[in-house]
Amino acid sequence: MIRTTIPEGRSKLVSTRSATVVEDFYMVETADGTMTDELEDVLGRLETAAAPAIRALVNRTAWPISPETRAAVAAWAAMQHLRTPAARQVNSEIADMSLKLEIAARGREGMREALEAIEGRKVSEAEVDEGWELMADFDDYILEPHQNDHIAMMSRLFRGAAWRLYGRSWNLIYFQRKPLVTTDTPVVLIKPLGQDPRLPTGTATAGGVLVALDRRVALLMTDDQLGDAQMPGSTALANSLNQRLVWEARRHIFHHPDDNPLQGLSLPPRREREVEFTDPRQFLPEE
Repeated sequence: MIRTTIPEGRSKLVSTRSATVVEDFYMVETADGTMTDELEDVLGRLETAAAPAIRALVNRTAWPISPETRAAVAAWAAMQHLRTPAARQVNSEIADMSLKLEIAARGREGMREALEAIEGRKVSEAEVDEGWELMADFDDYILEPHQNDHIAMMSRLFRGAAWRLYGRSWNLIYFQRKPLVTTDTPVVLIKPLGQDPRLPTGTATAGGVLVALDRRVALLMTDDQLGDAQMPGSTALANSLNQRLVWEARRHIFHHPDDNPLQGLSLPPRREREVEFTDPRQFLPEE
């Protein structure tokens, strides 16, 4: 497999297994403080269950799509969406901004209450001043939630995301000549027409959900309720879908060594943030 790093555009041949591995990314801290990688086994079982269903769609042996095939692929795609570093960063940015907005809204008195709850005693004005100066300097720190928070988010959102993907119209697009890419953000949520580009898009609100099942097969899940469809793909359509896939990459793009699907595509810049928020400093009380 060829791995291309963005925004530099450097390409390297890597093994399929090591291509997307982030060491200890799914380690979970248990109640007694030990770390376990049991989630890796859960994710592996989910992928194993989905593999025959994906092959059946790719090989056109599952038409019309059975409920079992649909459920397996929907569950796989939902987890592919939720498990990424991008999803973890979204979770972290929301937690960070929620804390800072709460600090700004509660002001110094809120800081006093928080300190006294922590200390279990009355605190001095000097202690409140020190805490407020530290915590109200929002540019000086970033809240980094425990990695268990991402695992909990995956668990909380998985069933709903899978069900929403299951209920969409599935369009299978088969390409003969032009191959497809995939990336470290393999499930692309396409904003609906007319949506403010600054607003977030989720599996419930996306106008379309795109994932490459194979280098020759794309699955586009739409919300039009027109039913499932199979269709041939053109070079122009492959280029368009590849550009969408590539633009959602955060660090790496992947393709088969025999392919050259990136020709003519623009690579995205390095994405520093996932979510745009109102600046919490505007809610700070005036001195």
